Amino acid sequence: MMNAIRSFLSDEQGEDLIEYGLLAAFVAAVAVAILSNGGLRTALTNVFNRVIASVNAS
Repeated sequence: MMNAIRSFLSDEQGEDLIEYGLLAAFVAAVAVAILSNGGLRTALTNVFNRVIASVNAS
């Protein structure tokens, strides 16, 4: 029984999936925070518009 418990505790399979899930949740939370704030959304839109204009000009 102790060997089964030790094996369960030392098993690392599936940890990567949990980490990727947490990372995706963090990215989604940041995206929602940026898009819900009008000032940040406007600033980000302006940056992308300048980049697009610069690429089109070259």
